[in-house]
Amino acid sequence: MQKLFAITCVIGWGVFYVFAYLALASVNDAQWMSVAYGLLAFAGFVAGMLSWVRLVRGKRPVIRTVPKGAARVRRPL
Repeated sequence: MQKLFAITCVIGWGVFYVFAYLALASVNDAQWMSVAYGLLAFAGFVAGMLSWVRLVRGKRPVIRTVPKGAARVRRPL
């Protein structure tokens, strides 16, 4: 399942970048094309973010602690 979310994340962000560029760089007289590109870019953004959140949700941050018996090295400021 993690691979599916990873693939969805990459494809979603790719769709976002492609259609966001097309929405910003389109010089057509047709206003609706920019809106359609913007909506597709937003859909890619949502898909990329949701799959990224699903990938990261199960992982816990790494907290490094110093063992009790270890000497601590103080660095000068």
